[in-house]
Amino acid sequence: MTLENLMRDTCYWQRLLRLGGYEPGKIDGIRGPKTRQAEERWHKDADAVLAAYGRYDARSEGVLMTLLPAAQRVARLWLSLAVPAGKSAGVDVRLICGTRSYAEQDVLYRKRPRVTNARAGQSMHNFGLAFDFGLFREGDYLEKSAQYNVLGRLSKQIPNVTWGGDWKKLVDTPHIQLDLFGETAAVRRVFESD
Repeated sequence: MTLENLMRDTCYWQRLLRLGGYEPGKIDGIRGPKTRQAEERWHKDADAVLAAYGRYDARSEGVLMTLLPAAQRVARLWLSLAVPAGKSAGVDVRLICGTRSYAEQDVLYRKRPRVTNARAGQSMHNFGLAFDFGLFREGDYLEKSAQYNVLGRLSKQIPNVTWGGDWKKLVDTPHIQLDLFGETAAVRRVFESD
C-alpha cells in the first residue's frame, strides 16, 4: 500500500489522520479544508522525522510514508540501528510492509500457508502503527536468517515498541509495532468511531 492509495480512500485516510492526532474534521469521505490542513500537518511532521533520522532505500521510504509520523520516528530510529548492524552481518535491511487497508489484511488472513492470525481491524498494520522488515543479500530476499532475530531485538531499545519475535502465538520476527494507544481492540474502536 502506498500513501497515495491510502489517501484515495478518503474515509480511511481521515481515520488515520485522526488517530495520528491530526484533526481532519468529520469522517465523511470529503477532502475538505480541515482534511487538507490535517494532511499538511502530517507531511510537515513526517518531513521533520526524515530530517532528523535520514533517508533510506526507495522501498523503505515508500513503506515509511504510510505510517503515522510517530511510527515513522520509531521505524527510522530502528533502521538507524539495524542497517549498520545488517551490513556488518552481510545483509541489507529494508522495510517491506507498513500500513495495510482492511481489504489487504483480509487477503493475507485467508492466505495459506497462514501468514497472519489477524483479520481486518485486528492488526496494528491497519492503523499505521506497524512495519515489517526484510533481509536481502545481493538483492535476493532471505526468507530465513538468524539475523531476523538479531536485528528484530534491536527494537527493544526503543520505548513503547513491541517486537513480534516475543509473541507466543505465530512468532513474527520481522514485525515491529508502536504501542502508544493500547491494545489493538482499543485502537480499532477509536479508529472506527465517527
